[in-house]
Amino acid sequence: MNARSAMALLGGAALVAAAGVLIATAQPKGAVFIAGDRPVTEAQVRDKLQSDGFTNVLTIRQGGMIQAMGVKDGQTGKVLVDAQTGRLAGDNDGDDDD
Repeated sequence: MNARSAMALLGGAALVAAAGVLIATAQPKGAVFIAGDRPVTEAQVRDKLQSDGFTNVLTIRQGGMIQAMGVKDGQTGKVLVDAQTGRLAGDNDGDDDD
């Protein structure tokens, strides 16, 4: 193996290692809905909403997400929770200033 091939191999290994570190240390996106950054169930999402004062809470699993809706103070609220992390999915702040 010549020096050029060895350097290319070493450089490629360094890039793979750097990418692995970035992936391992990446912060999950979305606001924390259920603390712990671990998988959550529909029952946990329902219980969290009920403890926050929502009534008539309905949940449905959609792939890796849990969609939930309920009523609080006469208003219907809806959340989409990542079932793998317990974090809110997407931008749920209601403003359009993107």
